[in-house]
Amino acid sequence: MAMKHRLVFGCALVALAILAQASAQTQITIGQSTSGSWQFQGAGATTVSLSGSCGVSNCISGLGYFGASAGTYSMWITGSNPTLTATSNPSLFAVNMNGGTLNFSFSLGSSSLTGTIVLTTLKDGTLAPQFLGSLRVTGSTGVFASLWTVASIVPFDLTLSIPSGSALVDQVVSGTAASTSATNSSGEILPVPEPSSIALIGGGLLVAGSLLKRVRRK
Repeated sequence: MAMKHRLVFGCALVALAILAQASAQTQITIGQSTSGSWQFQGAGATTVSLSGSCGVSNCISGLGYFGASAGTYSMWITGSNPTLTATSNPSLFAVNMNGGTLNFSFSLGSSSLTGTIVLTTLKDGTLAPQFLGSLRVTGSTGVFASLWTVASIVPFDLTLSIPSGSALVDQVVSGTAASTSATNSSGEILPVPEPSSIALIGGGLLVAGSLLKRVRRK
């Protein structure tokens, strides 16, 4: 019986690993920015803006990847700029979008994905702060159409790179530095999970959890 449990448990983990690998192969990976940078200015409610232009101002752009294929992305802010404020965690800052919009566009040949990004938090304390939030899809064509349906909302993360020797974002928020800037380093946009994939993941987790409970009882 123990052998059977180990076999089922192993199959569940393999299924989860296969799904994770498939997701990684179909996600959009955000590469280093080639134009523009993030600007953080002012103590307290620190203003977040972008220094470049991509047909509009307040923009940052660079190369992105879908599998092994390279395309180009742009992010630009319209309306009010977001702000950062401190939380009880000294390395975690809340993002207030202030009614502004962070637009996103990724093009790969004749395929494109567009959306709006809502940033919620910034993890800081190093030269590689990380934005966390979500992307709401507003347009999806070509190879992206089956992976990101319009109006779907998917997780979004973006790691920045602050030049060595520059002030950290938390120093700007606290007022010990007037400003700092950063470029895009890496990030990802995951596809919308298919119902069958969600069911398989859930089933795998239930099986694994059930077997772990049995082992603990013994």
